[in-house]
Amino acid sequence: MWWGRMALALTLVAAGCGTEVVSSSTAMPTGDLSGWRRVLSDDFSGPALSDRWLAYDGQPAGDPAGWFDRKNVTVDDGVATIRGAYDTGRRRWATGGISTEHSLIQTYGKYEVRFRADRGRGIQYAMLLWPADGSWPPEVDFAEDNGDRRNRLYATLHAIGGSQVERSTSKDFTKWHTAGVEWTPGRLAYTLDGQVWATLHDARVPDQPMALAIQSQAWYCAHAWQHCPDTSTPPQVDLQIDWVVAYARRAA
Repeated sequence: MWWGRMALALTLVAAGCGTEVVSSSTAMPTGDLSGWRRVLSDDFSGPALSDRWLAYDGQPAGDPAGWFDRKNVTVDDGVATIRGAYDTGRRRWATGGISTEHSLIQTYGKYEVRFRADRGRGIQYAMLLWPADGSWPPEVDFAEDNGDRRNRLYATLHAIGGSQVERSTSKDFTKWHTAGVEWTPGRLAYTLDGQVWATLHDARVPDQPMALAIQSQAWYCAHAWQHCPDTSTPPQVDLQIDWVVAYARRAA
């Protein structure tokens, strides 16, 4: 449900400092797991976004109302913040996003993202796997919402051929939670706070190299699923990331 999410250009964020943030109380996992080898971990403890990440910059494909601005991705006090705010110069809402496109591309893997999101109608978030070659579909959204009340998380497989399989679960996502996915041949297991909440066994599960992406976005008002900002939307709506870990499957 998060179509056309890659910006026309991806640019490294070299520096940035964010607004005041409060870190999650759940520590980032360390080391390998049974059956999994850790290949990426970032707790955003440095002064700026590390070179593991590329930041979005430009027009989101298929979304004339949105804009990705690398300045909206900042790091401060151990938290990465992806800001959503109205850009008066462009007369549209600008958000941001980051990708492992240049640092981690793999077929199959396990991913976890510790996050929270401010309330703000029309500012959606997504954590997803995107094809390394830039084609679409497939796409695996393992945590997204449609900019409504932050009380429901969706996981959606966008399969080759245009079909999609959606699952959802409810929590208060203005609070810190850990969303993830275990991606293995023909299987997606969606996790929340360390527990599997939905499992999909399907021949349409991707079997091609993919990168991890994390982003927020403001969609146009005529979109069928995503809400759009209105007069109730605060002037700034943040998606905060405390840490990210990724694993590769160990050889059998």
